[in-house]
Amino acid sequence: QDAFTSYFETQLVEDTLSLLIKLGFTPLVAPFKPNGKPLHVHGFLQQFKRTAKDTSKNLRTLAQHNIPMVGIEPSMTLAYRSEYRTVLGAAEAPSVWLIQEWLAEQTAMLKSHKPHTQVNTEAASAGYHLLAHCTESTNAAASIGDWKTVFSALGQSLNTLDVGCCGMAGTYGHETDNVDTSKKIYQLSWSEVVNGAHYKDSLVATGYSCRSQVKRIDGREIPHPLQVLLKNL
Repeated sequence: QDAFTSYFETQLVEDTLSLLIKLGFTPLVAPFKPNGKPLHVHGFLQQFKRTAKDTSKNLRTLAQHNIPMVGIEPSMTLAYRSEYRTVLGAAEAPSVWLIQEWLAEQTAMLKSHKPHTQVNTEAASAGYHLLAHCTESTNAAASIGDWKTVFSALGQSLNTLDVGCCGMAGTYGHETDNVDTSKKIYQLSWSEVVNGAHYKDSLVATGYSCRSQVKRIDGREIPHPLQVLLKNL
């Protein structure tokens, strides 16, 4: 679990579990442990190290059961392979998959649950368009292609859109002093795409902060890729 989805987007967690069950998997939800990413972002490095050590110990204990550990939120999940490794070392950092990385390894299972009838929605017919999280695009670029693999295995089309930062940048855009700058950054690339008639209801976004920014500025709710897969299944 991560704080963003568990506490602020609980529906996404429930939808993810529903999708995995429909695809024939048995998902287990690990107890919530603070990830510590916000502490690192704001420079509280000693507190972050203590949090990372405690959470890593917990996750490595779970890993002994040989069940893949998977995360939903990109920035939080990728912290385990970047910030955690920096402060703890590679041996102590837990191994956690981005959910698209893990699903892309399960294509046989996905294809066996591919819908037999054509999904009758305009967005599904024309293909979806992915707005990826910055951290995901830079620290795990190959995982963006994994989303295409997952969609294709389930009979859906997905294209990636080349956009920059949404301007939220974690907690940056939530801070009073940064609001104006945050909105200006959003206007550089995201605004035109979000408001473009060409994309209409076909946009999906992987980052919680990105979805929050779109909702705050343009009043639109963009689903997570897993949510449209569940809907079309």
